[in-house]
Amino acid sequence: MPLSLSVSIRTECNNATTTLRNIADVVAIATCTTYTGDIVVATDVAGISALLGVEEVIGSVIVANNSALTTISSDSLRSVSNEVILETLPLLANISLPMWSSVNTIVLNKIPAPNVINMQTTVQIVTNLYITDTTLETLFGLLLQTSQMENLIITGNQFLQSCWFGVGNITQQATITNNSAQMTLTLPNLTYAYNMEITNASAIEMPVLQSINQNLDISYSAVQNLTLPMLSYVGGDLDVKDNAQLVGIEMPDLVNVQGNVEISGSPQLESLSGLSALSFIGKDLTLAGEFNDAQLPTLTSIGNNLTLTSTDDTAPCADLPRSLAKGTYTCSAAGGDQHKRTPLSKGAIAGIALAAGLLTIALTAAVVWWLLRRRHGGGREIPDTTSTSATGGGADRPALAPPLSKDKRSSYGYHDLKSIENVVDAGRVPGKHQLEHQDVPMRDLGRKYGEVERGEVFEMPTEANRERREMSASPTGAAVEMASPSEGVGGRVGEGR
Repeated sequence: MPLSLSVSIRTECNNATTTLRNIADVVAIATCTTYTGDIVVATDVAGISALLGVEEVIGSVIVANNSALTTISSDSLRSVSNEVILETLPLLANISLPMWSSVNTIVLNKIPAPNVINMQTTVQIVTNLYITDTTLETLFGLLLQTSQMENLIITGNQFLQSCWFGVGNITQQATITNNSAQMTLTLPNLTYAYNMEITNASAIEMPVLQSINQNLDISYSAVQNLTLPMLSYVGGDLDVKDNAQLVGIEMPDLVNVQGNVEISGSPQLESLSGLSALSFIGKDLTLAGEFNDAQLPTLTSIGNNLTLTSTDDTAPCADLPRSLAKGTYTCSAAGGDQHKRTPLSKGAIAGIALAAGLLTIALTAAVVWWLLRRRHGGGREIPDTTSTSATGGGADRPALAPPLSKDKRSSYGYHDLKSIENVVDAGRVPGKHQLEHQDVPMRDLGRKYGEVERGEVFEMPTEANRERREMSASPTGAAVEMASPSEGVGGRVGEGR
């Protein structure tokens, strides 16, 4: 039989923990307007209509593992600073706390459907709400008209038809999953959530939601139109998966998703036109379904991979160009891959750069070697001076003089060239009448008669009464034999410079 207490004394009580086991304990607690400590209802109490005088509990109220309790009620209780835990109460049929407005944490776990949940004054301030594994059909009374809370966890309530919460911000976790497939979720004032997961919903209304700090996951729901008109930022992943009846996504203000975007398992969803403002995806974009319009006209960057898989025979690959993805690009249809591009790994890019650098060095070294060889050792072979001249009427050239020994060479490899002013390439000897009146300095020889290669035959200019001589330049800069100073060269006998 329920207990009913009426007391007139109003005092403050302090105790670490008070366990209500009998009438005496109930009378003791009923005399306090403010109780500091925890109140625990024993597991063998059959009914309680107590706490009539208690208005504030600075601590927790715990009612758990009681197989006989049918009613929890208090006409005076207004606030609990820590937790109210109602857990494993199989016969609970009535919860009546009409004045209750403030609590840090509410835990309702493993409670069958009460016949009456009477909270005439709705709870205004709640920091954490956990409702799990109950047979509740509605949460009327837990309207949470509060500006901010940390955790909103509603899971495993298979008969729950409606969730309506007036909270403005959820700073840690919002999880509303595995409830009735007909459940409607309404969060009319929610503007910010840290992390949010929603499943098994037939309708979702969050008209002023603007920002998700971490992940937003909406999956396995019967929602037909997913409309989040003011959502602009998701700091983690955006997942919309396995929503069999989904035909439209409307997120016209969504610009930035820092993590992955996956939209898959929704066979009736054919267009992504509702994501018209999306411009940045930090990681992967994965699209799988029967899309005929995958255009994201403002999308400029995908941080990693892009995968578009169509269950139809064609995939709208042209809607998402390869240039968007910094990683792997895959576009495939039911008939097989249409486009696939796998970028080089960082190691492969580094290897190619190293190989290119080494090849450049090798080519440069080869060019330098070739130039040095041409300059110092790559001259033409000495022509055969004994052959018949094609234009000289068969006249033979005189034999070349042997090279001088090292002791007869000057420091420049030639024997006393200072006394020579007129040296002419034997292959380009001008007429005699030209040489009689023209001196050609050694430094101008190349410019006047063409560049002289190593290994060519040089012939000294002579006068009519002088014996003709030839000289040879060896490929290694060997000495060139000339007429001795005593014989006279160029009309200046024995003159040295």
